[in-house]
Amino acid sequence: MDPAEIPLRDIHLPKPISWWPPAPGWWLTIGAIIIAIIAAVLYWKWYNRHRIKRSALNELQNIESSYNEHRDTHRLAQELSRLARRAALATDPSRTAAAETGAAWSARLNTLSKSGDTAETLKSALERAPYRREESINADTALRAFRLWLVDLRVPGKTQK
Repeated sequence: MDPAEIPLRDIHLPKPISWWPPAPGWWLTIGAIIIAIIAAVLYWKWYNRHRIKRSALNELQNIESSYNEHRDTHRLAQELSRLARRAALATDPSRTAAAETGAAWSARLNTLSKSGDTAETLKSALERAPYRREESINADTALRAFRLWLVDLRVPGKTQK
């Protein structure tokens, strides 16, 4: 047979490699990046929501160390009252918490707590003791109750700046 008569085609190149669909490794990489971004955004939101609580707990620690130096229960009650009002203003969007006194203030303390129950020692320490020097409080019990109230503090859904 004559080689010129054989029906052979010339050398041909394969089709170029397509960019779509990507290889499985790229799908895994894209999925991992999306999951990492979602996790970072959720953590950032959680971190900002609980900033008020962290700040208040740090301030309480400063108040407690200050109390250990001066041992004045009246001053302690005033500082706790100020911190409670600041925490109430930071967590309450209506911004009316600072003006409340007496039973309304006690009710506000209950609404700011997730459990809805504020210890009686804390209520008395925040209602009467800051305004009456003769009113005595048990400092350790008040500090413990205040710390529990701060830990149980209801934080707002959106951070306020």
